[in-house]
Amino acid sequence: MTILRVKNAELSLLRDLAERTFRDTYESRNDPNAFNAYCDWAFTLDYVRAELEHPYSEFYFIREDQQLIAYLKFNFDQHPPEIGSQNTMQLQRIYIETVFQGKGVGPQLIQFAEQRAKTAGVEWLWLSVWQKAPPTVAFYEKCGFEIFGVEIFPLGDDPQPDWLMRKKISA
Repeated sequence: MTILRVKNAELSLLRDLAERTFRDTYESRNDPNAFNAYCDWAFTLDYVRAELEHPYSEFYFIREDQQLIAYLKFNFDQHPPEIGSQNTMQLQRIYIETVFQGKGVGPQLIQFAEQRAKTAGVEWLWLSVWQKAPPTVAFYEKCGFEIFGVEIFPLGDDPQPDWLMRKKISA
């Protein structure tokens, strides 16, 4: 498995992978109108370009035998007040192509995120996860994350509660 930072020239590839994996993960479990309204703005080239070029964000592609299988996004400027620290790294996105889920990719990506957090010298690695996805919550708990709060994810006009989860990072 190879993990490399996404380059600006790979913008279209990132946009396509981001929308495809988001749809594969959530489309069947949401109201079509709210879901499509969200996707219509969140996956435009301009929006994804702004995210990719944001100075406090990092995107990574994960490939296996040259095949693109997943991506990650980290933010270094988002610090929920409930965490009690400004020294954090958000794992905002971790999406794996459906055919590669359940094959050990997820734990390897969490290890990469933890290593990146250690390199950055942050105190906490945190993320948010949909409350209606108990298997995903259980996965993060198994990886050492704990629930510390709630935030609302605005999926179109459907406000959805997410758990905020964190993991202490040791130097």
